[in-house]
Amino acid sequence: MTKSKTHSSCEPKPITVTQYKDGQWAVHPDIVSIEVPIKLNFEGESHTLWAWPENLGDLVAGHALLDLDGGSAKTTVEKVCNDEFTVTIGDTIENNLEPGKLHGSEILSAIATFIEEEGQWHGTGCFHRAGAYNAKTHTMLHRTEDIGRHNCIDRLAGWASRTETPLSGLVLMISARVTASLCAKAIRAGYKFIISRSAVTSAAIAMAQEHDVTLVGFARDQEKRFTVFHDLQTPRVLT
Repeated sequence: MTKSKTHSSCEPKPITVTQYKDGQWAVHPDIVSIEVPIKLNFEGESHTLWAWPENLGDLVAGHALLDLDGGSAKTTVEKVCNDEFTVTIGDTIENNLEPGKLHGSEILSAIATFIEEEGQWHGTGCFHRAGAYNAKTHTMLHRTEDIGRHNCIDRLAGWASRTETPLSGLVLMISARVTASLCAKAIRAGYKFIISRSAVTSAAIAMAQEHDVTLVGFARDQEKRFTVFHDLQTPRVLT
């Protein structure tokens, strides 16, 4: 799969805003994230995504795999123009590994590093992030950022396709809440172990139970806590 270059206008846009704070009005400079429509051509149909315009090849490939085709496979991405891509699905990638196990202290250490790393959200407050973490080597193999949390999952799937990496053998770390739609997308990508800094929903828990997915929420190092919402009889979260 071809990796696309950074969009020429992905840097935050400077604007002037009027802000009310502490009982006072003030006009001052600010920045906002760039968000643009991305056209994805797949199997003769056109689809539009809204995204932060960087590394778009991974985004469109992952979206084609997780939302339009399913499964884990190699992909070919053709850049038609600056914000338009055509994706073709290739050979299947085997994706049935075990993600390993983590002690509680290891979860908190990993989530702390994941959250504290410098990223786009530090300037705009507009971004989610997700990462593919190797529990066996205690390394973050790849991290993605985007305005939409689902886009972050797509970007990881595109990276996995490009590098032929089975996501089932890795832990998904994410800054966003785990809802039904996000959990379903993560499961389609192959994840069996999900750790979120935020909340989870009842539907996400039900999906985790149905698909034998370990689901951890509220993982917050500064508060020294996390909540295991579902794990297996032979647990992946070690006490």
